[in-house]
Amino acid sequence: MSSLQIRLKNCLQTILELEPAIGANEEGHIFFREFHTLKAFLDRVDGMSLVEDDVARLESATAIFLAELRNVADKASDKRLLQ
Repeated sequence: MSSLQIRLKNCLQTILELEPAIGANEEGHIFFREFHTLKAFLDRVDGMSLVEDDVARLESATAIFLAELRNVADKASDKRLLQ
């Protein structure tokens, strides 16, 4: 397995680890199909030929996604404190 494949798998696994928390949300069911797709994609990473630019873009997108989730969680926490 190449370092690019390992990095891509890390991104996918990081997102998939959020499935229980996102699924517990009242609207989490809308992401069911996307999580299923990510799991299938994860199973195929070993056979993929990857390039640095693509993996770097996915790492960046993962970081942005995680930051946005943190912002949403922080805002929800702030709203609960104000009530």
